[in-house]
Amino acid sequence: MSNLVSYVKHFLYKMCNIGLWTSKTDVTFFVGFIVLLVMSFLDTIGFMLASVFGGCEITFVFRNMTKMQLAMFWFFFLLTIITTVIITSIFVVLYEKLIFDPVKDIKTELAAITKSELSEYYVQGKISQPFRNPDSAVTWEDQVKFYVDAASVEKYMDELTGCFNRKYFQYKLTNYMELVKLSNGISSSKVKTYGSDEYAVFMIDIDHFKSVNDDYGHATGDIVLKSVGKLLRECVGDNGVVVRNGGEEFVIVYCAKYPFDFTTVAEKINQAFRDKIKVPSQGQIRGRDVTCSIGYVRYPFFDGAEGQLTLETHVDLADMAMYASKQAGRDMWHELVSDRAPTEKVDMVLYASSVEYGTKRGYYHLRHR
Repeated sequence: MSNLVSYVKHFLYKMCNIGLWTSKTDVTFFVGFIVLLVMSFLDTIGFMLASVFGGCEITFVFRNMTKMQLAMFWFFFLLTIITTVIITSIFVVLYEKLIFDPVKDIKTELAAITKSELSEYYVQGKISQPFRNPDSAVTWEDQVKFYVDAASVEKYMDELTGCFNRKYFQYKLTNYMELVKLSNGISSSKVKTYGSDEYAVFMIDIDHFKSVNDDYGHATGDIVLKSVGKLLRECVGDNGVVVRNGGEEFVIVYCAKYPFDFTTVAEKINQAFRDKIKVPSQGQIRGRDVTCSIGYVRYPFFDGAEGQLTLETHVDLADMAMYASKQAGRDMWHELVSDRAPTEKVDMVLYASSVEYGTKRGYYHLRHR
């Protein structure tokens, strides 16, 4: 029974959303169904009126109909079928010429432009909808938008690591998070419900990366950066966006469903570095393992922070937590946890740049394992 209800809901949803009609079969079926319903209703009314004007009693039982009513019934029945076929055929032809063919041509051209090992990653909507559920429905409008984004991905992509760059963070991701705040009303003070979205901002820094460049050369350093970019994208998957912040620093904005412990993400990344990121041996120089230091904060950071702190400020807060990991010995994570909202007298520059300033005044504290 539940499967039937689910199927009916899906059918009605798709029928009401033209953008989900991605084939000629969809158009023919749904348009035909709608036209058939409309024409059946109108022709039924017509049959009833004709019966009244003909002095006959309204009935839909064949044996109770007069010869004239039978003739009228079959006339309206055939009219319904013929009209449905004609209108549906005209609509399908127009839909194909005005929408399907142009969209198909655009997608073919853009697909050719975006051919690269990373094209699929960006074509799936990462630029415009960074936290989109990959199993959610995609309309033909979405497909075109994703391809257009992917065609211009060069200006938002860090070529070396395959991650997004600072321009993407400033012009795309920041605006997207502002829209999320407005549309979803996300707030740390809002009562959380199971399955609702919650976010965190991570700062990841490769430990002792300068020594990698000094001891093995910048070419080897580039290989490590490329491997790190690929590893971080795999770790966050469809739940996050990875941005190269500059040098050996990476920013991740991660989306999860409440309730969620973001510590698991930090632990996963730390362990993934230990297992997979290595500097290869070069002649007499032995290779070595590569680790990372991580800091993160929840977004928004405190009650009302969504109205006071920008996404960039959250990155600065995560950066302080990351430096705490550096000072504590590296290859670990720290979370900066808010204890109370800053007062009017707070120095926001120091608030977002000095752990000592914030902790002494009781605004936040550092948390580790």
